[in-house]
Amino acid sequence: MEQAVLNHIDTYGYFAIFVAMLLTGTGLPLPGEVTLGITGYLVYSGQLEMLPAIAVTALGDLLGAAISYGLGLYSRTKIIAQYFSFLIPTESKLLIIERWLNQYGIFTIVFGRLLPVIRGAIPIPAGFVQMNGKIYISGIFVSSFIWCGALIYLGTGLGHNWQQLAGLGNSIGLTAAGVLVITILIGYWLFCAKK
Repeated sequence: MEQAVLNHIDTYGYFAIFVAMLLTGTGLPLPGEVTLGITGYLVYSGQLEMLPAIAVTALGDLLGAAISYGLGLYSRTKIIAQYFSFLIPTESKLLIIERWLNQYGIFTIVFGRLLPVIRGAIPIPAGFVQMNGKIYISGIFVSSFIWCGALIYLGTGLGHNWQQLAGLGNSIGLTAAGVLVITILIGYWLFCAKK
């Protein structure tokens, strides 16, 4: 798989990494860390430039997430509900998602999209509960540039050992998840202490 991704990027350059990240951004189970690691390696080897690589991957990720958000937004229609019912959360889950997004909005999007497993599960529910599009896109914009920039930078630093990035990406995600949980607990504790 890694060799196939490397061959496509080597042949098609920035267009290939844009398409790969667009597909990853939609929530498809594709290894974005591999694409970003390879991109970092190609920056390291001088075949790609750092800033255009970050911009192209982040914009691909953003467009993919926007497509999934749109799918969620319009999944209340009969056709999508009929053929893609597995994408539609239950009513109780929708209420939880809606409350969470209304309360924490952009922070949920930014931090959630920095977590490897959660990042693909955010767009469709955000669209389905009709989260404000400007807030959603703003959060995706920020998180895409952070995620893609950080992993390309790490891939550049790893050089020929860029394959280590897949495992490192999971470690970064777990660390970010831990920080998020601690932040929420501290916020909850401070909120309860005021009462």
